[in-house]
Amino acid sequence: MQQPVTYGRLLALAWPASVAAMITPLLGLVDATVLGYSARPLDVGAVGLSSAIFSLAYWTFGFLRMSTSGLTAQAVGERNEPKVRRILAQSVGLGAVIGLLLVILQYPFGELAFWLMTRGATVVPETVEAAQTYYAIRIWGAPAALMTYGLLGWLTARGHTGLMMAVSVALTLLNTGLDIWFVIGLDLGAAGVAWGTLIAEVTGAVLGLAAVALVLSKNDGLKAHWREIDYLARRSLKRLLAVNLDIFIRTLILVGAIVWFIQRSAVYGDYVLSANQILFQFFLVTGLVLDGAAIAAEALVGQSLGAKRRRARHHRFYQTIRKSAVITLVVGLAMCALYLLFGTSLLDIAAPDPQINATARDYFGWIILSPIVVATAFQLDGYYIGATRSKALRNSMIVSGIFYVGAVVLLTRYFDNHGLWMAFGTFLIARALTLVALWGGFAKLIDEGQKED
Repeated sequence: MQQPVTYGRLLALAWPASVAAMITPLLGLVDATVLGYSARPLDVGAVGLSSAIFSLAYWTFGFLRMSTSGLTAQAVGERNEPKVRRILAQSVGLGAVIGLLLVILQYPFGELAFWLMTRGATVVPETVEAAQTYYAIRIWGAPAALMTYGLLGWLTARGHTGLMMAVSVALTLLNTGLDIWFVIGLDLGAAGVAWGTLIAEVTGAVLGLAAVALVLSKNDGLKAHWREIDYLARRSLKRLLAVNLDIFIRTLILVGAIVWFIQRSAVYGDYVLSANQILFQFFLVTGLVLDGAAIAAEALVGQSLGAKRRRARHHRFYQTIRKSAVITLVVGLAMCALYLLFGTSLLDIAAPDPQINATARDYFGWIILSPIVVATAFQLDGYYIGATRSKALRNSMIVSGIFYVGAVVLLTRYFDNHGLWMAFGTFLIARALTLVALWGGFAKLIDEGQKED
């Protein structure tokens, strides 16, 4: 904990976190690419529709990773190992319960979700049927997927982003191999992608538990502290649930914006839907590459605010802010250059179907600009999550969501799909500006430190 915040330390945390964070959009690109070589390339759109529903079902509960990361980092800063383990047990247990409820309620949730997603859509019935098949298979992995959120957030906070990366890379390699086998080898289409993802998600949870067990064994041993922990401590649970509720609302609005983006894409037909699905994976890769520095900042901001002395809190906090911001700026500019120079080649790989490829090229300019747009918003998110400033995150997202609704309604009326991309950019800029406006709350945390619970 006495180590200085250096560029080397930030990068050591950031690059494995970036690799791990990119797994979801990279899997989306793998799905799209494999399906592009199948008998029905338009299943890319089907997976896009159903994946948007899983974004709503899973990313809405992304608070499990974010709250776990922030609270654990602060406990690490306090050097409170029992508290670190209590947060782990509470978060992973909560993820398992929520995932089980999603499995139990899969039919009414799916019916409502597909009704909303297909309103006004002009896609063919086969696309909707393939999307429903994908959903019916993949939903069984919900408990494993949501448990993994808590496990990876805990590993992040303890600074073990290398282990987090190893779990995520293993997941990706397994899913890629299964996709190729099920889709190209067995010609299962969207159902094959769903089976591959389900198996990979369950395997990821098992690997995540093994990684956490390894860390525990090196910190007082696997059996230490568990008996002395009050898992139902009122103050602890109250804080955990309060932070989770705020981040739940924040994430629900964010996921709602993404789902609405996909739903509005379907209004313009199968080819625009498929092209936007592929382009959005590039967009997510962009954001999550940049998110590596933000995830590193989460851990170090949380640890700095958990320090006992005010001077240490102040010094380490602002060291983290300055140096992580520089890393984000450099990486963002590099991503812009990468897309500008190699964007066409990347699209040729991700979208082999000629018409989908041609449609995607029409809108690729938004991907070239995306690193500039998302850099500040993602980085600020990391600072607020590490400090568990959940109310500020919630309020920022509410305001940004209102701007997004207005932008979609206005801009799509005149610019169609270009207007949709422009509106999403407006949403991200509004997130950054509102978080900057709420910055003053950090001063109190630095002065007072985190309260014991």
